[in-house]
Amino acid sequence: MVDRSRVIPLLVACAIGMEMIDATVIATALPAIAADFGVHPLTLAVAVTSYMLSLAVFIPISGWVADKFGARNVFQVAILLFLAGSIGCAFSDSVWELVLARIVQGIGGSMTTPVGRLVLVRTVPKDRLVDAMALVAVPALVGPLVGPPLGGFIVEHFNWRWIFGINVPIGILGLALGAWILPRDDERTPTKFDVAGFAFMALGLWLLMAGLDTAGKGVVGWYVTVGMLIGGGVLLWLYIGHARRTATPVLDLKLLAVPTFSSTVLGGFLSRCGIGSLAVLTPLMLQVGYGFSPLTAGVLSISAALGAMGAKSAVKGIVRKWGFRRTLVVFSVATGLSIMPMGFSRPDLFPLGIVVLLLISGVTRSVLFTAMQTLTYADVDEAHTSQATSFASVAQQLSLAAGVAVGTVIVHVFAGLGFQQPGTGLPTPMAFAFALVVVGFLSMGSVFSFAALPKSAGENYLPGGPKKRPAAPVAPSLNAIEGSVVELEPDPDRSVAARKR
Repeated sequence: MVDRSRVIPLLVACAIGMEMIDATVIATALPAIAADFGVHPLTLAVAVTSYMLSLAVFIPISGWVADKFGARNVFQVAILLFLAGSIGCAFSDSVWELVLARIVQGIGGSMTTPVGRLVLVRTVPKDRLVDAMALVAVPALVGPLVGPPLGGFIVEHFNWRWIFGINVPIGILGLALGAWILPRDDERTPTKFDVAGFAFMALGLWLLMAGLDTAGKGVVGWYVTVGMLIGGGVLLWLYIGHARRTATPVLDLKLLAVPTFSSTVLGGFLSRCGIGSLAVLTPLMLQVGYGFSPLTAGVLSISAALGAMGAKSAVKGIVRKWGFRRTLVVFSVATGLSIMPMGFSRPDLFPLGIVVLLLISGVTRSVLFTAMQTLTYADVDEAHTSQATSFASVAQQLSLAAGVAVGTVIVHVFAGLGFQQPGTGLPTPMAFAFALVVVGFLSMGSVFSFAALPKSAGENYLPGGPKKRPAAPVAPSLNAIEGSVVELEPDPDRSVAARKR
């Protein structure tokens, strides 16, 4: 008889791996897709941001959906949606067809990781749960390493459509295995769903991000862009008022009254924007600016992920020695400084230069993101852990999407100022170089929020800290830190897992 407790973690890990690789594989394929569609490569940034925004919008409701319809059913539907979106991407013939398919992928992806982890919690014996969770965490580390070079290899030797086609056999296998091996759920009663709040938040975020994505790129008229930005702002303002009057809002804004939470979630927004920009601008600069092949660009791009993985063992010692405030201040500045010179490294003459800078950037962001994630939940009590994890996950996805949108707009602006390649209108290397300087300064903006933290912030996670800790802290102690967010898709599952504690 099949041991479900061993097979189910493998199934969940494969499903999450499919999502994680797909999130990073597209960056090196953007120039090829743009050439096929006859559009500017920077325009294709919307294919990245639309996916991230779908994750941000639908992550908060994943727990409610799982309780309402059953984790098994939702996990299967999530794989099916992701599979359908992948097929749609592979057969797209225009930017907007690709965007629509990426949105469908994002909806499926928003459920895959959190509900997949929830399936583990409900089906795997407690004495095996740690090993199961460790296996499921592997794709988050492997995705950023495999995705860029895999995308480059497929584009260079086959066709860009196959970067989405490879999901099809994996998805079909996952559906078949899930139908066979996943047990049916016990009946559960979900909490009341905030329909109005979800509508305000979802539409507001979509309009705001669409406005950022189209700003200055000539995709739509300027008045349309301004209208989307204003409309998105108005809807989010309406959500703020609604959330204050609702007992169970989609995102609880009262959490912003917790200093450590607001500082790391809102203050850290700019740091994540910088990393989001870098993940897309680097392969674009290498291919569009310097003429590197997709495979070479993909291989060079993984240097940051290697640096992040190599640095994770040092995080505990750094935070223990310096404390959270100093660590966040120093490494937010260091991350911004590591981004700024990348465009001037002349990878066409000295490829090792950008490799070293990407490695350094990976190291600094690994320390920064791990410290931020740990401190985020330091002062959040048990009653609010579910809302806090949802809020943090949404903010992470939004910051990465905003980084991609803003970064490509900045490149477009510099290209419009004259930094264009003759005859093609494509940005020159200097357009990317100046844009990365701006992105680096933007990333360092988080330092003001971190510097305002009290020196004692997070001391309950440090040796010699106060014995009294917040009720049921949801962040791991520094002894339990196993890794850091090194991928474009930060782990969104904590909202569901916390909800079941």
